[in-house]
Amino acid sequence: RGRLGFKRAVSVSGQTYTRKLDSRLLNIVGGIGESAHKMCTDIRLLASMKEAEEPFGKHQVGSSAMAYKRNPMRCERVCALARYLMQLPKSMGDTHATQWFERTLDDSAIRRMVIPEAFLSTDAILGICSNIVDGIQVWPEVIKKTRDDVR
Repeated sequence: RGRLGFKRAVSVSGQTYTRKLDSRLLNIVGGIGESAHKMCTDIRLLASMKEAEEPFGKHQVGSSAMAYKRNPMRCERVCALARYLMQLPKSMGDTHATQWFERTLDDSAIRRMVIPEAFLSTDAILGICSNIVDGIQVWPEVIKKTRDDVR
């Protein structure tokens, strides 16, 4: 243990901890958005080829409920939220880059918005992704036919 009983400490800092830590945090959380977007984009593409589809709710309404449409609305929602999440790390990087010797507190307004929004967005994305993964339908015969047609 180090001084005052802390296991770890920022070795050199001004009045506040370096905002690089916020930037690193947001980059990690933003990476979750990148992965979720990629997964859901792939599912959307597979759905367009009728090889897979996201779960279909019994009480689903709207145009996505029409049998001939079956839009992957959950994946579309994840992609929208993920795009929002993926742009949040830039504001934390900008905050870190423009701090004056870490002596000012002009970063507090943006931090109070961006960090909670990043976690709220991530929570929503992971909840929807969990629902998709739990109920995804894969159609092996269609996949096989696609594979055979390519050969």
